[in-house]
Amino acid sequence: MNIPTNTPCFLTLVPVGGLANRMKAIDSAVSLASATGSRLRIVWFRDSGLKCRFDQLFAPLDRIDGPELCEATLADLLLLDRPRKRNFRVPRLYQRLHFDRCIYEQEATRLFRQGFDFARCLTSYRNLYIASCVYFSPRLTGGQLFDIFHPQPLLQAEIERVAAQCIGPRTVGIHIRRTDNVLSIEQSPTELFIDRMEQEIAACPDVNFYLATDSEEEKERLTARFGQRITTCPRQAERNSVRGVQDAVVELFLLSRTCRILGSAHSSYSETAAQLGGIPFEVVSRPSCPDTERRTLA
Repeated sequence: MNIPTNTPCFLTLVPVGGLANRMKAIDSAVSLASATGSRLRIVWFRDSGLKCRFDQLFAPLDRIDGPELCEATLADLLLLDRPRKRNFRVPRLYQRLHFDRCIYEQEATRLFRQGFDFARCLTSYRNLYIASCVYFSPRLTGGQLFDIFHPQPLLQAEIERVAAQCIGPRTVGIHIRRTDNVLSIEQSPTELFIDRMEQEIAACPDVNFYLATDSEEEKERLTARFGQRITTCPRQAERNSVRGVQDAVVELFLLSRTCRILGSAHSSYSETAAQLGGIPFEVVSRPSCPDTERRTLA
């Protein structure tokens, strides 16, 4: 899809949330900017959702002309951060004066669900600000989802090493989301994962599992149950440090190398890993959970 414009449009994106949420927003913005011939600036904030610089996780974004991905400065905190109670909504004044339209994360999510035409919006308003934690606009250019993301070299080397040793054609990926995700804890209990893993073993005695989780307790419990069938990150599971977020990148790409993923409800991480690899993805959850589904994501 190519939407011609007479003069360049400008899109400023603030990706919000954790790792997978930000990847979705960035991939969507890159596609949107490419399809509309727009200039794209991505402002990366380190906050409680993700305390890590972009370049500590990924190589420079691939396959787009003239991207500007910058780490947020003090000035950006005052001018380009989302208006919130914590910043006394100070950025709103500048944003109303500087941008033709601002779409913040709640509105972006609502518009996405309504099938809103972000390309037309961008070419109409010319200077657009979007803060998003979702894949807000459908892919308007070709290629595999998330193909612009390449882990930085040391992380890529770790991915290749673990994949060569532990991941084969019968490796099933397991993602168990815990810590602060109450819905995942309630609707995707560990017992259901154990049941599904037992079913996988019954169907294929040679199956093994790659487990990605933010819980040391889950690592210990499943390793005690399934022994050498389980591979997981040897370091402490935590996401509040640079090393912890880097481990999350490694685990995300390792999950994408498995044959399919059994994932947690209400977690974009499981889905993003499946989309990276173009592999089947099943939400493991209670029958009453509205997020329960089995699907192949390409």
